Amino acid sequence: MIELKQPDPSQPAKNAGAASVVVRDGNLPEATMEEAAKVLVDHLFAPHDIEIAGVSYAVSYKLAIGPTGGDIVDVYQYDNDSIAFAIADISGKGPHAAVNAALIKFGLRAYSSEGLTPERVIRALDRLYLETNAFEKKDSFASVFFGIVDPTRRFMNYTNAGHEPVLVVARDGTPTVLVPTAPLVGVFDDQHHLFQQAFIYVEAGMLFIAATDGVTEARSPDGELFGMDRFVKVAVANRGLREPELAQAIMDAVLAFCEGDRRDDIAIVAVRFL
Repeated sequence: MIELKQPDPSQPAKNAGAASVVVRDGNLPEATMEEAAKVLVDHLFAPHDIEIAGVSYAVSYKLAIGPTGGDIVDVYQYDNDSIAFAIADISGKGPHAAVNAALIKFGLRAYSSEGLTPERVIRALDRLYLETNAFEKKDSFASVFFGIVDPTRRFMNYTNAGHEPVLVVARDGTPTVLVPTAPLVGVFDDQHHLFQQAFIYVEAGMLFIAATDGVTEARSPDGELFGMDRFVKVAVANRGLREPELAQAIMDAVLAFCEGDRRDDIAIVAVRFL
């Protein structure tokens, strides 16, 4: 239980008007978790108003339940002008998924800021996630795509930890799916040899498009999956649109396909290299 403990008026005032929160049995009530998780969600998705040299990007997302969810999208520039792209889908929904999503987002930033390669970043994140699960006695896992672009060398070095809907589209419309190079985060203990990375060449005009499985696993009323092939087809068909319209076109296609009956969070990021 939780109490709001007001200052004792008979005692000398150290902090006038101060109140303290007392946590009983080590748990916060669900309402408090919900409010805190909403604050986290406001910071889980890449901001739309920060310009980054060398790319133009947009994000579209819808949450399945209430104001919180377990998807993240991040586009982040480092001091050395490298740009990191992350998208992750955390198991579960609601406040606890949002908390784990925040752990992943800022864990990725912290490890990559130390100069680690995507392979080593995901290895370190896997260890952190496993230890957090063990300490908090929770069972959670996540699919994570994390890539770093060096704008001077025009390469993206990435690790794809079990995340399916990720592709690049060349200027001529040729799509390439970036298949997994590593297992899900939070599943395999001390199996770091399973985590590998890959490279792709990045050219001006190329698109990077990624989504969470709320896209590919959306179902029509008769039970058909939206699927990866349809995701690629819609992305390629709309590649000439500006990034916000491209991300929204994919979102609209999914919502039309499932006739608005969403059962999972949906996050989409569209990035065009300049």
